[in-house]
Amino acid sequence: MNEQREYLKPLQRLRMRRSKTIVLVALLAVLTMAVSVVGVERIANKLVLYVRVAQLYAQDPPRKIVMPLQVPKKQIANTWHAPRGVNRLHEGQDIFAPRGTPTYSATRGYIYNIGQNGLGGQTVSVVGAGGRVYYYAHFDSYAPGISEGDYVTPQTVLGYVGTTGNAQGTPPHLHFGVYTSTGAINPLPLLTDRPEKKGKKGKRGKGKG
Repeated sequence: MNEQREYLKPLQRLRMRRSKTIVLVALLAVLTMAVSVVGVERIANKLVLYVRVAQLYAQDPPRKIVMPLQVPKKQIANTWHAPRGVNRLHEGQDIFAPRGTPTYSATRGYIYNIGQNGLGGQTVSVVGAGGRVYYYAHFDSYAPGISEGDYVTPQTVLGYVGTTGNAQGTPPHLHFGVYTSTGAINPLPLLTDRPEKKGKKGKRGKGKG
């Protein structure tokens, strides 16, 4: 009888080990499924965006782009490379307009980033042909429903003019920047007047701000 018990002990230990292994495998499976639901979709979306951006790099950048606001180009005071603080130059153009004025994409492309930073406040970055990055800053709020990876055109509203970031205490305006692989370039020579919008003006949404 004792011999039989001694014989069964290794089998019992093996069964216990197997049971623990099965439980661990089951937990890992559940965790993997949870990560898959949330993470894999994001990773897949990022991969798709990177492929689209790579395709844009193979195209020639546009010689002209439209004004991101329904404001005449002649109203822009050229502030390119104006001194900003210590050892910093202004890498863009400030386009002044009433708070809440709709800001449109200046070109076709894909939204590469939606986020906040100390200088720009609420910002949107769009990648266009030639790999150019178009940077929109100081939004009071974002346009409802926009997401990273979205395809945009000059008719797409990205956000609404404001004073977020280091623009607090200044008149509401859009900071518009254009970046290439070699750095920032002056947007002003590229800009052309936006065609007059027929019908009602774009209504401001609650956005994400």
